Amino acid sequence: MNINKIQQYVPLDIRNWEKTDFAQLLYEICDSVKQYTNDVVEVHQVVKLGKFGKDYKFLIIINILQDLDNSGPAVEEL
Repeated sequence: MNINKIQQYVPLDIRNWEKTDFAQLLYEICDSVKQYTNDVVEVHQVVKLGKFGKDYKFLIIINILQDLDNSGPAVEEL
């Protein structure tokens, strides 16, 4: 089994915290970083950087595992 491990950093700004479904937002971020259908994507850490002006700033750290022997078809970009 040939595994490729990638760690990706995604900055996130949230302006209206009351109207934000944070769990759904994390799911969408994980779904958007997939390159192949068989990629395993998980949130490693969420770092709250603080509130700057009206925005809450976060850094989302994502771990991606790719099986290079069985990657599946490429995920098409929208």
